[in-house]
Amino acid sequence: MSSITPPASASASVPLTAPESVPGPVTSEGLGVAVDDVRAVEERAARAWPETDHLMRDGWRLRYSPGVPNRRANSVLPIHPLVTDGLETVIDHVESFYGERGLPSRFMVSPASLPENLDRVLEGRGYYINAPTDVQWAAAADVELAADVRHEVRLSSEPDMDWMGVYMEGVSDSDEIEKKSDLIQRIGGEFVLARVTAEGQTVSVGLGVVDTGWTGIFCMHTLNTHRRCGYARSVLGAMTRWGQEKGGSKMYLQVERSNPGARTFYERAGFLTRYGYHYRTKDV
Repeated sequence: MSSITPPASASASVPLTAPESVPGPVTSEGLGVAVDDVRAVEERAARAWPETDHLMRDGWRLRYSPGVPNRRANSVLPIHPLVTDGLETVIDHVESFYGERGLPSRFMVSPASLPENLDRVLEGRGYYINAPTDVQWAAAADVELAADVRHEVRLSSEPDMDWMGVYMEGVSDSDEIEKKSDLIQRIGGEFVLARVTAEGQTVSVGLGVVDTGWTGIFCMHTLNTHRRCGYARSVLGAMTRWGQEKGGSKMYLQVERSNPGARTFYERAGFLTRYGYHYRTKDV
């Protein structure tokens, strides 16, 4: 386990004016970035948070992770064209696939989703929206300036129980914790687990995944009793430096729109909302 210590002259973070918190578009209409760039980030994010098993159906990836209560790992990733023109038929197959496994049928819909009318078709079939999320990007150099590593951060490659206990604060189901730990260990690319320790316990954690020039930030969490002490800023800064050493000059993350505190935190660190996604879900 390595560590990143704060510089001797650590100072306050560079003040940044946070942009207005405007939700990112979920469709290509009004999108301020190229759809190909959205697709490239979504492919990286899919590799960074791998499912247990999947089925490829007409170009779509049907993801399935038994015992893992996570939408991404149990949803369709429809970012490549269908091999056939039978959209309704393929959706029927999706509903059968998840229904046989005792799960709701769920699609992750973003500006990169294909066909472009998928969101409207799902709505017409009774799918409801949940977990609207914004995807934010930033230059790693900008985040490093704003993050300010003022606490010692330890880096490792193994999600031990202390790290998992903070990340999954409030979860008491040991089986659920174990399955989520297994998911992290299935990450195919290079990743790092960061933590800050205070008063003899781990109080703040994060996960960084490097993939072809981008560092994805996941699993950021600080114990409720240790908020507003700068721990998360140190975790983010340490993962930013680690990512830069691995060639990650750009960074991305996902933040749910229902979490304004996290949105403000990331915007002050230099992240800007580029697009959004949501899940379309139907109980089958």
